[in-house]
Amino acid sequence: MTGFSLFGLLLSLLLVFNVLFAGCSDESLSEETLTPSSQYPDPKYREGDIIATAATTTASTLYLILAYDAAADEYTRAFIEKDADGTWGHRSSNRTERSPRTVVEKVYTVRVGRIAVSSVPVITPTFLPEPTQTRSGNAPSLSKISPGVAARDTTVSVTITGTDFQDGATVKLIKAGSSPITAYGVSATAREISCFFNLDGKSDGSYNLIVMNPDGQSDSLAGVFTIGAASPVIAGMYPVTAALNDTVSVSISGQNFRNEVKVSLFRGSAELVCDKPLAMDSTRISCDLDLTTTRGASAGEWTVTVLNIRDQQKGTWVKKFVVLNSTPEED
Repeated sequence: MTGFSLFGLLLSLLLVFNVLFAGCSDESLSEETLTPSSQYPDPKYREGDIIATAATTTASTLYLILAYDAAADEYTRAFIEKDADGTWGHRSSNRTERSPRTVVEKVYTVRVGRIAVSSVPVITPTFLPEPTQTRSGNAPSLSKISPGVAARDTTVSVTITGTDFQDGATVKLIKAGSSPITAYGVSATAREISCFFNLDGKSDGSYNLIVMNPDGQSDSLAGVFTIGAASPVIAGMYPVTAALNDTVSVSISGQNFRNEVKVSLFRGSAELVCDKPLAMDSTRISCDLDLTTTRGASAGEWTVTVLNIRDQQKGTWVKKFVVLNSTPEED
């Protein structure tokens, strides 16, 4: 065999090898390209988004998206509040929560704004400084304020109990990021103060109570008064009866329902909590009621309540839900 023939044979083998190698590479590349990069859809929200429901876009407290965990398909979120000038600004605690992406995006459908998470400070409640004055007796001591909740944009009459109150005492509600709410019509005895708070235009949330005597001595209670929406009102429920050991879907109609609610039935010390409660709007709630005995159900009349979780406002139905004895199966 001549040198030229040998060189031609080697060149032919090299070309065949390159073709086969290129085919394998293309096949590997194609298989890799077909491999999905994620098992979940892209999240609707990202870090810094401030989200709301269609009915709460003007609220002074909303959820802030802190992060999205693609592996768990969950958002980390926290409450953000408006500053006194109406701009989004601050958090009143370090509390955060994780929620499934599908639930968050179904309920909270509106993005009302964006803010850099790193620029949002956590402002804890502070109390007013005591002025330097001559003390004329014991400092006041607070025990309780009643009622402890009220709807925003109303005027509420409250009674404060304790000891060592003085005539001329001043009473205020304090919340970080908001102007103090000063009581008017204050009437004080040594053990009781009655007064009024005008809550028109005041923001929702938990407030601290402070009472200061004319001599500058004061006492305070943290988080004892809550301003929120009006209490839920239950107008009706369907169905109103069900058999023991059944699971039924119930619908509750009424007013002032919030997005995050708890529906409970009470009979004596027993409580049945309705599963998967969903407030479709402020007038209707749907949920699943498990009446099995393993959940604590029993035949008889049950009191129905709706609790708005965020502001702890509760409403009770004037009628009763009736659990009937199970119908025995026929042979």
